[in-house]
Amino acid sequence: MSNPVNNNSFKRNGPFEKRIHEIDFIRGILILFVLMDHIFWNLYSYGQSWNPQAFAFFNWYWHSVIRMVVQFFILCLFCFISGVSCAFSKNNWKRGGQMVILALLISVITNLVQSWGIIKQNVRIDFNVIAVLAWSTVTYCFFQEKSYKTLLAFSVGALLFAYIGIPIIRSIPGSENAYVPMLWRPEGQADHMALFPYISFFYAGAIFSRFFYKDKKSLFYKRYEFERPICFIGRHTLSIYLGHQLLIIPLFLLINFFVVG
Repeated sequence: MSNPVNNNSFKRNGPFEKRIHEIDFIRGILILFVLMDHIFWNLYSYGQSWNPQAFAFFNWYWHSVIRMVVQFFILCLFCFISGVSCAFSKNNWKRGGQMVILALLISVITNLVQSWGIIKQNVRIDFNVIAVLAWSTVTYCFFQEKSYKTLLAFSVGALLFAYIGIPIIRSIPGSENAYVPMLWRPEGQADHMALFPYISFFYAGAIFSRFFYKDKKSLFYKRYEFERPICFIGRHTLSIYLGHQLLIIPLFLLINFFVVG
């Protein structure tokens, strides 16, 4: 294993040395899994015309129980870590408001792109992980000065609503066709993540922070050089999440054009 970073070194005193590195590290690992999942989706979408054997693997992966379980775990942990980070922020109203605007822009742009037929793939996004984190942050602003018991009650309530309340609502005649992207997946949406139950994991992270990060200091004093690039990715997850599809979708379209013709 590489040597620990000297935090008192005059040569380096940047974000890696100042921030809580384990949070950035975990977030960096999670976003790498997300990138891999999205790349596998593109390989699944185009792979049949490129390589039938490879397509069979990506087809299996995309519809496997393994992916479903791992994806759920990664999304839960991503929301949890975001809740931990939110407890450190000095201006959650600003962060939450910016993310709400960003989520709305994603919805408007992807709906326009799909309606105009610019891309043949289904790209419409009405409510995804950005929207979940945005509204989780905004709601947290109302509770950030409350006790952990209030946060716990909200978290448990959100969990119960997800697995008891929503099924009851969906059982009401006529509700199955209701358009409520915050609660369930609308038909024809490319990327979707309902607010419930994931907001409960966001609040669980905020509660965790109250107990384990009261001093807003790292739980692990030593920093290792191998962490640095992953922590860098973890500090820029939002930019990477937004930017990677702008790169890989045109790339796969271009490759498909030259391979298939």
